[in-house]
Amino acid sequence: MDEAIEADEDETAMQKQPCLEGGKYGSRDTSVAMDTSDDEDECDDESKPALTMRQICMFIGLAIALIMDNASYYMKEPFFPVVAKKHGLTESQIGIIFGIHFLVALVFSPIVGKLLPVIGTRVTFLTGLFIGALNDGMFILIGRIQSGPGFFIAALSTECFGAVGSAATDTAALAIVAQVFPNNVAKMIGMVETFSGIACLVGHPIGGLLYELGGYELPFVAFMSITLVCLAINCILLPSTEKTTSRSGSIRTMIKIPDVYPIVLFIFTVAFCDGVLQPVLALYAEELSLTAWHVGMLFLLQGSAYTVFATMCGCLSDVNGSLMNRPMALIGLLVVSISFALAGPSPIFSVTDDKVKIILLMIGLACMGLGLAMAYVPTYPELIAVAFENGMTNDLNTQGAAAGITMSSFCLGSFIGPTVGSVLYRFLGFSYLTTVISGFCLLLALLISIYYFIRREFAT
Repeated sequence: MDEAIEADEDETAMQKQPCLEGGKYGSRDTSVAMDTSDDEDECDDESKPALTMRQICMFIGLAIALIMDNASYYMKEPFFPVVAKKHGLTESQIGIIFGIHFLVALVFSPIVGKLLPVIGTRVTFLTGLFIGALNDGMFILIGRIQSGPGFFIAALSTECFGAVGSAATDTAALAIVAQVFPNNVAKMIGMVETFSGIACLVGHPIGGLLYELGGYELPFVAFMSITLVCLAINCILLPSTEKTTSRSGSIRTMIKIPDVYPIVLFIFTVAFCDGVLQPVLALYAEELSLTAWHVGMLFLLQGSAYTVFATMCGCLSDVNGSLMNRPMALIGLLVVSISFALAGPSPIFSVTDDKVKIILLMIGLACMGLGLAMAYVPTYPELIAVAFENGMTNDLNTQGAAAGITMSSFCLGSFIGPTVGSVLYRFLGFSYLTTVISGFCLLLALLISIYYFIRREFAT
């Protein structure tokens, strides 16, 4: 088996090497594109064979694991805020519990990215899954705590522990994609994000349904058991990946590149906007007389849109290399801005009927899924493209650095989002909260557009 895997790895490496020198992540200058057109045609025709056994095993393992890893987090959202309020927690404390997960992941993601070349992506990925299963088990015990302060401290500590596992799993997954599918990074990232969307589809409604059927503990027991099964499956499916001691790329080198920062803002904003609604959507749904099951279906609606469009955005990004990444992300931010204005709905619409509010909320969440997919899917391949344009090489160090920056930016937004969402909901209400976020996205899209325009003018 090991010899077969090594043979597949050697074959894949020989097939993919020509494209790494050419225009896939190369200069956006048209003259360069003309000079390398023959090489690009050769890459398109010859270097994209049928998937090898190694690639198939990797992708199956990633798909199964990412669904469970993300679903274990999402399944709490329909019912945990309600349970926390029964223990005497405030909206701000609930937001901190959801947000602390990403603050810890923010710290550990670059560390994991730095250690990937030493530890290896397989070991890192599997360790993260194991921690995720333990995290579900710890939440079972938290529900038996009666005191409010004790419940808050225990939930906070458990989320911190689970965040370490998420940082390991998600950062390693991005690096694995870049290693195994170097000529289709955007497309494969889109497919990976599709499975993250499936996790949202599975997590939210099943979490809410299991809570209504069996109470607080049943969702965690079910997801812990399934995650352990997934861990065992991935131990078999995921082959070993290479380690390296090379120091050709690093996070420190990448953050010195100016064009990295607009990408970081895209990633941060996507996570921020997604996180804003996590602690408050269930509370707003109660105002509209909706149940935990309905909340799960609302999250499912957003996740469905994200799932459908993530792969499409990845394929569109791969069609013209990195040329579509920036316009797609900017349009995505504009769509997110519109979606928040609808979901509120914004006071400018003067809507008072609850049925109309529910309809607009559903439309807004569906549009939000589209916008988030457009803004996020191109970011990781764009980071790699920018790194290559500035002299960094295609190896696990660069891929790990890009993955670390991606996950750190995402975790920062995911931490700040729930916290800000809880505070704004408490003082402004849901309608004004969504209006503020809508304006923020619109302003950010304008500022980034101006930056890219100025950079292009100076370049010419």
